[in-house]
Amino acid sequence: MTDPYLPKLATCVFSDDEEAAISAALATVKPWDWKPGGTQEVALVAAKEKIRDLHKVRQGDRCCYCRFPLHGGGHFIVDPEHVLPKSLDAYRPLSFSVWNLGIACKRCNMQYKRAKIDFVIDKDDAAQFQISGNYRLIHPNFDLYKDHISITLQMNDDTTLIKYTKMPGSEKGPYTYDYFNLREREVGTFDAAQGLEVPADLEDGALEAQALARQFDQ
Repeated sequence: MTDPYLPKLATCVFSDDEEAAISAALATVKPWDWKPGGTQEVALVAAKEKIRDLHKVRQGDRCCYCRFPLHGGGHFIVDPEHVLPKSLDAYRPLSFSVWNLGIACKRCNMQYKRAKIDFVIDKDDAAQFQISGNYRLIHPNFDLYKDHISITLQMNDDTTLIKYTKMPGSEKGPYTYDYFNLREREVGTFDAAQGLEVPADLEDGALEAQALARQFDQ
């Protein structure tokens, strides 16, 4: 497994109580959502907070798929993301596996990713699950995002403008761009910024996308 981010995944270490609570949770039908109450639930909450906080730092407090800023977002904005979905029986044992987790915006997680696994090449061989090449999209933990998609952001008060550039030679960049409809993300930020001066390096691609979307009433 290649880990291109800091802090490393291995730095997420659970206490004995947290390990015991995770083991108990994994024996249930819905490990991540299990609420046993008492000290076990306290330990599970602590473990989830460790995982969340690690990925917030690793991802720069941005969605692992669209890289939109999540600064200060609570659970109504930020989702814990299981790359291999925890809702599928085959991947339930990975519910607390740090390498299978990240943080995502509601848009990417609920509208596009959901419980799909069409982006996984070998869906059955566990030996392949921690290998970047087994995923068609940019994996939140095994791939350096900027190697596949370059992002330009401009923030002005409450407005954020975003432009994605797919890196030449990358297959994962175009796949991720299409899978999460990042063109819509670009168009949406410019629509929200009506009247705001558009920076020159963002203007051409994003405004073209915006014009096309309006042409087709999207």
